[in-house]
Amino acid sequence: MENNQDFKGCIEPAIKWQAGAELILQPVYLVPVEVFRTGLLSRPTYGTVTVVVDAVGGRPQTLHGKETPKVTGSEPEGVRLPVNISRKRAAAIAESAALSEGREGWRSLAVSSHVMAREEKVLACWIVWIRSGSSLTDSTSGKSVNAGEILGLVLP
Repeated sequence: MENNQDFKGCIEPAIKWQAGAELILQPVYLVPVEVFRTGLLSRPTYGTVTVVVDAVGGRPQTLHGKETPKVTGSEPEGVRLPVNISRKRAAAIAESAALSEGREGWRSLAVSSHVMAREEKVLACWIVWIRSGSSLTDSTSGKSVNAGEILGLVLP
């Protein structure tokens, strides 16, 4: 299992916070996954997608058509959520997410996918959440959630 010292830097924020703001740091893994797809009705495709795996609860989010998020060299001071998912487990979760994507309905019969994530290429970093009143704002996307929903992040 990883510990908080293995996580370096944070995903570059789109929203800046004010000095003295209450910050919550969520550990995530940025996992590059190579995807090779073949199908009966389509040409073979090969590409790399980035899967962001939450290191607290293991929830994956696939980034398509976007570049890999930039990671800054340092992270701010704040409350750090615990790490519950290992680097190896994060790579397996990312492979599973990339494999199952686009496999709904009848297309699952006509498409074959092969995926590979290398554990040594996994990047461990932080996402910064900004607390203001009873809401939390994701500094990378600007999405706001109720502060009580942070329990969903902490409880895997």
